[in-house]
Amino acid sequence: MNKKALFIVFLLVGLFIPQAYPIGESHEKPGYLFVDAPAGLVADIRGVGSYITPVGLALPPGNYTLRIGGNVTVVAKVSMTSETVIHVNPGAIEDAVSGDGIVSIRAILNESANYSRERLNPPFNPLQEIPGCGFGDLYINIPKPVPMGLVERGPMDVYLIPNGTFLHLGDSKGQPCIEYVRVNAISTHMESVSNATYVVPWARLEINSVPGNLTFYVNGGHNRYIFYTPMGLYVPAILRDVHNATAVAFGGKTIRVPLIRRLDAHWVGVARDHYLVESLVKVTPNGTYRINVNMDKVELALRIERKPLKVLPLKVDSRPENASIVVTNGVLRAFSTTPATFFLPPGNYTVIASKGNLSACESVVMGNASNLLLKLHPASATLEIVTHPDNATVLLNGKEVEVRNLTLSPGRYNITLKAPGYLNRSMEVILAPNESRKIEIELEEEPAMVVVIHPSNDTGEIVSNGSNASVDTRIPIDTQTSPATPGSATRGSQNGSLWIKMALLAGNRGCVLSDAEGREVR
Repeated sequence: MNKKALFIVFLLVGLFIPQAYPIGESHEKPGYLFVDAPAGLVADIRGVGSYITPVGLALPPGNYTLRIGGNVTVVAKVSMTSETVIHVNPGAIEDAVSGDGIVSIRAILNESANYSRERLNPPFNPLQEIPGCGFGDLYINIPKPVPMGLVERGPMDVYLIPNGTFLHLGDSKGQPCIEYVRVNAISTHMESVSNATYVVPWARLEINSVPGNLTFYVNGGHNRYIFYTPMGLYVPAILRDVHNATAVAFGGKTIRVPLIRRLDAHWVGVARDHYLVESLVKVTPNGTYRINVNMDKVELALRIERKPLKVLPLKVDSRPENASIVVTNGVLRAFSTTPATFFLPPGNYTVIASKGNLSACESVVMGNASNLLLKLHPASATLEIVTHPDNATVLLNGKEVEVRNLTLSPGRYNITLKAPGYLNRSMEVILAPNESRKIEIELEEEPAMVVVIHPSNDTGEIVSNGSNASVDTRIPIDTQTSPATPGSATRGSQNGSLWIKMALLAGNRGCVLSDAEGREVR
């Protein structure tokens, strides 16, 4: 059965109803959000929770943000009013982006944004040739990762210039034009200097796309300015922090810059309508980096589909009442408290009720509207947790546990792992009465690159004591990637892949957890 057919089965057999939307309180049919992504990825729905893909959720109508990490970070911002399917293929997105020096890719689909809206404004074209020393100020300010502006020397000589640095901006009559540059929120100022002890080195970016003439941006400036593919520009390639750089200005005045921050990675964004694809490119002095984005392929790999869905009511009660209820088919789950009414697509489900040390478990086939009464009895379950690294801290429902072999009441549990040098990871486990389960979780090492940004001063005015932003040219914190699946390719440094392995141990289970087609989950 191919991937598309498997997901159609998925749509027909179940959905995930998170506790954030307690359907037991009313009989109103919720909206449905399905994430069609390769199995085993982690989908984070902001304000709702993190789930293993593929997954379906019943949610109240509204705006939701989905994030899936890995070699490619995918962000989808959607407005959900009925049945909505988000199709995500990170591997196809990665294949659609090519180029030198790319260490991270982020694809964004935002239904409420138009990243090409600046097409209403005149583009910076044609660019003019600037005679002698000096430059044409494009009146563009980029505040992060350090204050920067865009200037032109000619059609092929566009520069992204950082604040408070000494720059070589072309030549005049065979002599280099060395400038001390200050960038603020409204303009760029320069001052000719000589005898500079450090001059910012340049790398060149060449940006192209399929189709051509798409909007592109540098370092997150997509709400500030507009260029079109194909185009090239020079960017700083500062490989290390530089301390106490000096130069001599007019009249013999010495300009001293205490600190020029490292800046050797840049975000390059290519956009069309609701789509923005950003690549983090690590550069070296005098290098040329060609980046190409096939936007047609990206839009096929990340898209939204809306379709109707038939659901049936399942009314669940228990003795005693007010028990926690989990409805699952092995992949999809729904939660509430008795008495409750669930709205489920046709299929085979297992219903688990728990209250204290009491629990019950029953199977139900949803072909018509159904009622179920569960009588709770004393029962327990066992859970073994294996972690990589071994010294990871384990939190069970937010509380640290020292023992890795646990005897628990049946029901729903959240497990979080933390370890120095690794990204935190959370997952959810559902235990049936008399079940024994072993889970093995491997954490992903923290990315080798993280941008640390400090805010600029309130005035935006930059003086000769250096830039007012601290930069460690690495991937921003909010773009840290989630686990890659085993065997997937990586860009840049090799991070330990994170993947979750789950296996049921042999045990006396009073109720069998089944998959979407009624087979027992092993």
